[in-house]
Amino acid sequence: MFLVYTHKITPRIRYIFKHIFENMLMINFDLTTKVEIFVAHSGPKLSYSNKPLGDEFFVKSHNLLFEQGIGPQKLKLDFWDELPIFFLTNAECNCPFDIFAASFFLLTRYEECMPYLKTNSGYFDPSQSISMKFDFLELPIIDLWVSKFQKQLASNFHQTVKKRDHKASKKILLEVPLAFRYSNRSFLENLEDFISSIWKLNFRQLIIQILVLIRLKNDPFDTFDFWDEWFNNTPIKPQIFFLFSQSSSYQVTTSIFNLRFRKIIKKTGDFFSLGLLTSVKAQIDSKKQIQREKSDFQKLTNRTIFDVRLSNGIINLRKDYEMLYENEFKNDFSMGYLDRIGFRAGTATPYYFYDVSREFQLSLKLTPIFATEESLKKIINPSPFEKLRAVYEMLPLESSILSIVLTNGFLDPNLKNDNLQKGLLDFISD
Repeated sequence: MFLVYTHKITPRIRYIFKHIFENMLMINFDLTTKVEIFVAHSGPKLSYSNKPLGDEFFVKSHNLLFEQGIGPQKLKLDFWDELPIFFLTNAECNCPFDIFAASFFLLTRYEECMPYLKTNSGYFDPSQSISMKFDFLELPIIDLWVSKFQKQLASNFHQTVKKRDHKASKKILLEVPLAFRYSNRSFLENLEDFISSIWKLNFRQLIIQILVLIRLKNDPFDTFDFWDEWFNNTPIKPQIFFLFSQSSSYQVTTSIFNLRFRKIIKKTGDFFSLGLLTSVKAQIDSKKQIQREKSDFQKLTNRTIFDVRLSNGIINLRKDYEMLYENEFKNDFSMGYLDRIGFRAGTATPYYFYDVSREFQLSLKLTPIFATEESLKKIINPSPFEKLRAVYEMLPLESSILSIVLTNGFLDPNLKNDNLQKGLLDFISD
């Protein structure tokens, strides 16, 4: 048992120490505020306070984990060897910064709980984030910190704290916002596409639409029968998220009454793990709409759905996650940016969301998303999947997962010679 002394045990301290020690380092630990218990402990131990008690392993604490509510934080950049750090400490510490407070700041998206500049679409602007300003958005910085911290602990407590042979993992999420591009859609929807292609002089798209409608070509989004070919001989089995909602003024969807669509969902559920892709309307009219979507999807699949992804991305952090928590989802796959690669929360390790405004940990586990299809297509050099491979190889912990999101249209068999498809196949076959 690893013992940690601190002068005050707060919900924040319980949360972040449990995550780092148990979820990331896989070390059992306990907290104490009693000096005599700490001194008498003969096993591995560290103190986390304003000053050390003696010559024990010591991490000087920042005030963040002892505060309540949200307030401005002064962030000064330095480096721990090659790794950027903030919440700096001093020379008498074993760690040059407060790794626990810094990790808490990133995991809770503390800067998104403060007033911030929004993009024109109403999102948090990643260019305003500390990870962009300090240039570590594409690094799993918390995982790298913890791995380095683990080596320090192992050198001090080599009999009880051992470096594990890590093997990080890859995760592919397939989201289905629209099951069919042209087929199985209404006459008016196809007419609108037809006129739009003519207006934009997009004759290639116009020809594809005609060929699909006269059944001389497969619908580019109807790729479901080919998924087994993609993943049958790979160690990765994707998780599938279906948008199951009626069209609205915010979003065009596939009708939930479409028989072909319903059969696809049922068949997919026999082979893959299913999750719900919430509609844009669900984030706007959350109380009723998301309940309806979840209920309809569960009735169709005849199973309880715990996994969810927000099709519109995270707009209001607290509101969005409170909505998912109240609707009894257990696992969220939205913690990332829609159009930019990177670790939004600074980690590749799944973690439970902590609401800093209420000082409460939700029973909602977040799996960080590094890249979406949209963000991958923006990468020119090196190729997107070379970039992903480089990031994957730097993941330092067994708990680290490189998660990417693609759509059903990405697996279009008509694009077998596409460089992106070839890159994906190599990536998932490693």
